[in-house]
Amino acid sequence: MIGRIFGRKGILSEREHEIRARQQELLERLADSIESFEPTLTGEDLRRLREAREQLQGLFLLVVVGEFNSGKSSFINALLGESVLPEGVTPTTDRINVLRHGSEPTLVDREAFLLERTHPSPLLREITLVDTPGTNAIIRRHEELTRDYVPRSDLVLFVTSVDRPFTESEREFLEQIREWGKKIVFVVNKMDILRDGAEREEVSKFVRDNGAALLGEAPEVFPVSARQGLSARTEEDGAGRRALWETSGFGAVEDYLLHTLDQEERIRLKLLNPLNVGLRLAATYKETAFERLKLLADDVETIHNIDRQLSLFHQEMVKDFEPRLDRLRLLLGEMGRRGETFFDEHIRIGRIRGLLDSEAVRQAFAREVVGDTPRMIEEDVGRIIDWIVERNLKVWQDVSGYIDRRKIARHREEIIGEVGRAFDYNRQALLDSIGRLSREVVGTYDREAEARAIANEVQGTFATTALAEIGAIGLGTVVATVAMSAAADVTGILLAAVLAVGGFYLIPRKRRNAKDALRKRLAALEDQLTSALTRQVHLEIGQSTEQVNEAIAPYRRFVVSQTERLNEVRDELVTVEDSLLRLKREIEEK
Repeated sequence: MIGRIFGRKGILSEREHEIRARQQELLERLADSIESFEPTLTGEDLRRLREAREQLQGLFLLVVVGEFNSGKSSFINALLGESVLPEGVTPTTDRINVLRHGSEPTLVDREAFLLERTHPSPLLREITLVDTPGTNAIIRRHEELTRDYVPRSDLVLFVTSVDRPFTESEREFLEQIREWGKKIVFVVNKMDILRDGAEREEVSKFVRDNGAALLGEAPEVFPVSARQGLSARTEEDGAGRRALWETSGFGAVEDYLLHTLDQEERIRLKLLNPLNVGLRLAATYKETAFERLKLLADDVETIHNIDRQLSLFHQEMVKDFEPRLDRLRLLLGEMGRRGETFFDEHIRIGRIRGLLDSEAVRQAFAREVVGDTPRMIEEDVGRIIDWIVERNLKVWQDVSGYIDRRKIARHREEIIGEVGRAFDYNRQALLDSIGRLSREVVGTYDREAEARAIANEVQGTFATTALAEIGAIGLGTVVATVAMSAAADVTGILLAAVLAVGGFYLIPRKRRNAKDALRKRLAALEDQLTSALTRQVHLEIGQSTEQVNEAIAPYRRFVVSQTERLNEVRDELVTVEDSLLRLKREIEEK
């Protein structure tokens, strides 16, 4: 029945019902946010959150912790007035012992590493006691069990001893308890080994001062002797028993547990317990989301840098290509000027006899006008194609080197384990895939084969233009054929002119016609050649950019989707954390 969830007599007020409903709603939202992370990271934390919520349905849970041989089991035995738990100088508690009220002592194995005991002690009607294995023992599993159980507690009773109070290992363990937002009460055991009250007070003050420095406020500290307390419980009633009980310090502990820690205080602490667990987990996963977003910010910058490299690659290709075309234009322009000079010198009255020999005219034209221009053009086109090949290889080398440097920088940050293995594994796999593909492209890049492929593409484009009827294969052959066709027009021109009436007046016009024909053919040749090369350069730019973008596409999708999701989760965690803090302050101030 809900009126008994905090104790035998506890009844929730209307306000406490409202607080609990708000608490459950916030913790459900927190669980939903945590579940958005990978299960390998969240399993244990979701279990802790679920256990803290379920603990609201049980009695007040007092968890006793401390290092082995500090006298935890002895303390509980003295508190119950009977040797319920085994004691010894070596670690004797190897499992969690949950002590509940029962009409008679029982012992039941509930699950691995958990025993449930019942005992008819009146104290257990209001409180469930939990004895945990000692910490700082050689058996590390014992410490793991204790650390795991602490988040369930409503109050932690930390047992230390006068022979080694507040050790460094105890301080470290207390810091972990504090992170869960638990209220901690100190018990300093074995006070009977000290000589007088002054030494007792000195030890108590030492623990209190160090506890205050650690927790931010002075804790409750109870100096006790579990040996004397149990003896006082088992002796017959009388003055000696009462004196022994007073000396043991257990009267103050009992008074605190039964009266100071009253019903209202237990309700308050029990309501705070799941809130503190929730706050710890909200802070943890908010930090996890933040760390991942920092990593993803680097990934976004990585992608932007690759995009910038591709953009620069495009700009540099276009910029560097134009001067290379100017070289081709210069070669064709020089040949055109030599052709005009050739026509001026040969198409005139004084050279009529020579012009009638068409073969001689063609040879002179080939020698004086065409010359080495076809070979030089082919060599320049070859250099342009080699430049395209080298630039394509360079962009892949740049991407490969940049990805490799990013992986080194990521490992140097040493934050892989902090953000979750599955998340980092996916990032690493995607980064590795880009780097691996880039290295494969670079390693298998066949410059000669790439150059041949581009040359064939250029020639194929060239062959589909208006010059296709020439039937030429090489670029140089095309250039020579176009140029020599102008010389063919000269053949027979003057023979017809001489035989015709008024032929002397036709020579200047024929000369102009020959020059115009040469200019038009060379202009068409220049336009077709530069268009083919320009088209190929832009095609290669597009293909390289597309290949790199295709390689980084899974990585880009991962970064974008994870960034959006983590921003949403982080915002929700911030909102839930803020609401939990406000609810916690409301409970603490009531």
